[in-house]
Amino acid sequence: MTFDRAVVSSPASIANFGPGFDAFGLCLESPKDRISIRRLPDGKRMVKVLGKHTLPTHPEKNTASYAAIKLAETCGHEDFGFAMTVRKGMKPGSGLGSSAASSAGGALAMAALLGVKNKQMILEAAAMGEELVSGSRHFDNVSAAIYGGFTIVSDFKTRTVIQIRPPQFQVIVAVPNISIETRMAREILPLTVSLRDAVCNVGWASGMMHAMMKQNVKMIGSYLNDKLAIPYRRELIPGYDEVQKAATDAGALGVSIGGSGPAVFAISQGNAVRIKAAMVGAFRKAGLGSESFITVPGKGARIESLA
Repeated sequence: MTFDRAVVSSPASIANFGPGFDAFGLCLESPKDRISIRRLPDGKRMVKVLGKHTLPTHPEKNTASYAAIKLAETCGHEDFGFAMTVRKGMKPGSGLGSSAASSAGGALAMAALLGVKNKQMILEAAAMGEELVSGSRHFDNVSAAIYGGFTIVSDFKTRTVIQIRPPQFQVIVAVPNISIETRMAREILPLTVSLRDAVCNVGWASGMMHAMMKQNVKMIGSYLNDKLAIPYRRELIPGYDEVQKAATDAGALGVSIGGSGPAVFAISQGNAVRIKAAMVGAFRKAGLGSESFITVPGKGARIESLA
């Protein structure tokens, strides 16, 4: 069965989530993108972006519409026409999976119109949207946005995604008023790492998976460490060390960088308001204003209406 209109919500996410570089992702309950799509005749395609953030409106350059186009092409609808409205809920370049939220939402919206329920197809199309802006087809953010909860891309070649329902905890996020492009944040990483650092990350990643399965929030916080990306990316975020210390002193169970940054997040089971204030204050001392919010692990992108 096919439909003419669909509305989808697609959430922010935290890639890497500590030691799981390009593999771990945590879906957030908020913020979210809201994407509306309706069928148009004669192959016409239109995109409108709402909100305070400026994004491309050309169908081949906007991640949401591009992912939708790729999903339609996969299903044999190369000339599928549509009008899409994207209401952005998060700042691009923030480290919260902004492009992934749009890509996942666009792919899911097109899938809803075409009656496609295969999440593997939706995931692949969403990753193509990510590739449009980041230069590589990585799956950590889009997997979290589509499947919800805590996700692990366990096999890149087969696109195998493991989904674990996380325990309930608060996620406190502070986004300083700077932007970091994912493409640039990847370019600063070394092509090789030491055996010692690799072993550290394998141990921490294994511990994180165990902690998630055991629903142990304190243990989850203790494994928010990394040797592969954070030592390099922290230099792109003024005041990162001070923000990390301020959050920990205020009661955070763990602190890390959201994706490629500049978002810094902490997790807790209480004291969330105090932790948020401490993180904002630390960024202020470093000369940066910041936006901050408190959320929880989310359930993933959802079709809100279909007609």
